[in-house]
Amino acid sequence: MNEPLLKLILGFFAVLGSGFAGWLFKRGTTKAEIAKKNAEIEKMQAEVKMTRTESNQAIMDQYQEALDDLKNRYDERYKYLAEEFSRRHEDLKADYERKYIALKEEKDAEIQQLVKKVKNLSSSLEYWKKKYKELEK
Repeated sequence: MNEPLLKLILGFFAVLGSGFAGWLFKRGTTKAEIAKKNAEIEKMQAEVKMTRTESNQAIMDQYQEALDDLKNRYDERYKYLAEEFSRRHEDLKADYERKYIALKEEKDAEIQQLVKKVKNLSSSLEYWKKKYKELEK
């Protein structure tokens, strides 16, 4: 029963002893060593800051490159759409002209038929007028 208690007490003193030894070791460092460590820390912080700056610059460069690429893609797409619009406009214009000519020819043919029909009816009317006048006499 004393053994676990003894182990616990010895462990406690070991922790206290190591803490005290660390404190003594730290206390034993000179101001020059502290200044050197502080200089190293500042140097590391400057390196980290430089790395962050370079990283931010790289990100900005990538963003600018993406924007430039987007502008090029937009210009290419605009040019393609303008050409497509022109082509379709020409196709529609040609289609309209074809339909207009076909419709005009169809209506001209109908007009010719109606003119013939009117001439035919006019001649029939003249015939019947003469016939009617002959009958009246």
